[in-house]
Amino acid sequence: IFYMLYNTKNERNEKMKKIILLYGFNKFQTEQVKKAVVMLNYEVKTVEKEQFGWLLGELIGEYDVAESHDENLEIPGRMMVVSGVAENEIANIFAVLRSATEKLTYHKAVVTPTNMNWTSARLFMEVDSEYREIKRRQRLRR
Repeated sequence: IFYMLYNTKNERNEKMKKIILLYGFNKFQTEQVKKAVVMLNYEVKTVEKEQFGWLLGELIGEYDVAESHDENLEIPGRMMVVSGVAENEIANIFAVLRSATEKLTYHKAVVTPTNMNWTSARLFMEVDSEYREIKRRQRLRR
């Protein structure tokens, strides 16, 4: 499952810290991702349920962490979010990650200046909605 929120005209993405946020991955799966990206200099972070209400910008260190967050948000699936990826690296990073996680199903997204102000839960809802719409259109074409 692949969907990416990315604004190719904005170079801010390349200036962000190179971080991969993981949601719903177990320890073994997280280690597989870490091994896959070690040579690409990405930091891998597991996002805990209590952090689902944090803004993406807080999670990647672009913003100071607010004093309070909604702690009752859910993410009903796995998701991987990449920050700091240059436009010409996008295909490569996701190919590397796909090989490390080939048997897993999860949503993928890239942090952008727009979604940096979203919570993880909102990003998941947006990505999942887009994924469902793409699948619906594919079924209609058959």
